[in-house]
Amino acid sequence: MQLSFVAQRCTSCRACEVACPSAVFSWKDGAIDLHHPGRCIGCGHCVAACPADAFLHSELAIEKFEPVGEEKPVAPEALRSLFRERRSGRRFLDEPLPRAEIESLIDQARHAPTSTNSQNVRYLVFERPKGTGDLARWTAGHYEKLARNLANPVTRCAIALGVGWKTANAYRHRMPAIIEMFRETLAGEDRLFHRAPVVIVAFASGLPHIAAASCCLSAMQLLLAAEVRGLSAFFNGYALNALVRDRRMREKAGIERGYVPGAVIAV
Repeated sequence: MQLSFVAQRCTSCRACEVACPSAVFSWKDGAIDLHHPGRCIGCGHCVAACPADAFLHSELAIEKFEPVGEEKPVAPEALRSLFRERRSGRRFLDEPLPRAEIESLIDQARHAPTSTNSQNVRYLVFERPKGTGDLARWTAGHYEKLARNLANPVTRCAIALGVGWKTANAYRHRMPAIIEMFRETLAGEDRLFHRAPVVIVAFASGLPHIAAASCCLSAMQLLLAAEVRGLSAFFNGYALNALVRDRRMREKAGIERGYVPGAVIAV
């Protein structure tokens, strides 16, 4: 990424200095001083804030920036209503989701914030029936193996050391219902994704907890984008847990080493 400054366009409003989160700019003798270029994280705040288009971002064209104004596009009460009215929908029409709709949802999700502006969240799209069917089978296989391990006192102790006794015991008591859910899913009823036409998996690189947080921020924007479009969507914890804990399942899904799954959304 390269950031260029066109001095002839500068009006000395100092909006860039105020907007920059990394204190890259300062003013010296009435002119801008790029005294800490190494601090730049490429966020583009200076480009967005400059009224004279004096900054050029090599990866973000000026026309891609939304104009920053005093009035916000969504009123606070409207946003509050959206947060409160949004529900996890598990009823889907038996028809595919158009590719343009999928790409639009991901495009809105990718504008979510990430740590140090790393923009490291990637997305996998599984379409029904084969893609979502494969993901369901892999998830079912993970829980069938987990059920066998929890039934063995020795392996149950080993699992508890990793996740804690409370979680291990909770899984053990819930396991009959979970296994029944997957048996019905594999038999054609699909109680995992509820016959959703698309399942989107978000994954990111970096430290696991930060990568997962970036994915969750992205997932929330995707869920809200789906809501305002009238699309049912829900966050699937069963598939996410299986992806996080099962390396072979990640490999089958196409998640490379060094990347952490952080969200699974059925749409």
